[in-house]
Amino acid sequence: MTKNWKRKTIPAMKNLKTNRSNLTPFPSRRGGFLLLIGSLLWLGGCLIKPYSPVPGGQYGIENRFAIVQADSLQVILRPQSYSGDAQDTASSFMPVFLRVKNTSGRPVTVDPASFSLTANGKQYDYVPLELVLGSIKTSYQLTYYDDPLALNSSDIRTREQNLERAREQYYELLNSYFSFGRILPGGYKEGYLFYNYRAGDARSLILDVMGIPVSFERR
Repeated sequence: MTKNWKRKTIPAMKNLKTNRSNLTPFPSRRGGFLLLIGSLLWLGGCLIKPYSPVPGGQYGIENRFAIVQADSLQVILRPQSYSGDAQDTASSFMPVFLRVKNTSGRPVTVDPASFSLTANGKQYDYVPLELVLGSIKTSYQLTYYDDPLALNSSDIRTREQNLERAREQYYELLNSYFSFGRILPGGYKEGYLFYNYRAGDARSLILDVMGIPVSFERR
């Protein structure tokens, strides 16, 4: 006995029509370009701006460096990022680069107490060289503490490589740190002084250069 099968229509699919007005259009080229520009502007606002000298003080300005003439010494300085293999260690501080030139005809000694910094009303003295170099040793010891059960041949090899890298950073910072003392006639010394990293959070700061205040601000 043969039954007459009828073709059924699925209710959900019945009279299905495409409504183009409900489709989400792709953004136009112009809209995408404006979105890109807006994103770049937003990112630019989030980037940390470098310090620049504030005009109007008892110092000159050139290429974002402040130039101070104090007695027989010319000092060129500005806060700036440290460049070198020891950058990871130096980033734990706020570096200030300076060059001191003896413009007289006699030897002149640079006073180690000549470069204090004030940020948000708080005074910071530069971090002594021993503490800057000690931070490399501390970082290495915290990373590779003695655990004989966890060491294998691969770990030992990696540890030796990182120890050699730490030595290289040690001597690099030793040579990059500004050396106080006597400067011969016509000679100059240059290097970095490192301050507490919290000083770098300030939008503006003042460096005391041999009694002359030098103002910087991020802009």
